[in-house]
Amino acid sequence: MFGLLAATLVAAGLRPVCGDPPIRVTVVVVLATTTNTTVDPKLTDLAKKVQKRDPKLTGFRLVTSEGKSIAVGGSSEFELVDGKDLTVKVEKPKDENGRVGLTIKSPDVGSVTYTCACDKFFPIVTPHKTKTGETLIVVVMAKPCTEKK
Repeated sequence: MFGLLAATLVAAGLRPVCGDPPIRVTVVVVLATTTNTTVDPKLTDLAKKVQKRDPKLTGFRLVTSEGKSIAVGGSSEFELVDGKDLTVKVEKPKDENGRVGLTIKSPDVGSVTYTCACDKFFPIVTPHKTKTGETLIVVVMAKPCTEKK
């Protein structure tokens, strides 16, 4: 029975991932504005990095943060704002350098596949504007570093 399941997964382009621990993915939803200069203290570093590319964005507020454990080969959706969703798929387990392969599909940006290091956030400034004119920023972090070194 297991052989049939494994053959079906391989034929579908998926590989069985016995033994690969799930990856903890955290998605942080941030809204940035040009109408004020208030920056949530938790977002100071992010604000500085975003402002290097877009100095007009001066105010940053944290909307929500959600973490989910996702199996290697699996995916999960995260609710953003205005009915928008972000899909995160764990493509590859942690490698010898502690990096994980992810594909993220964000609103109005499309799919981005990349590898990320443990505890490093990957921000995406989307072109989505809320009704109040705020810019949606999605920040993704994968945390494969559950093992003690």
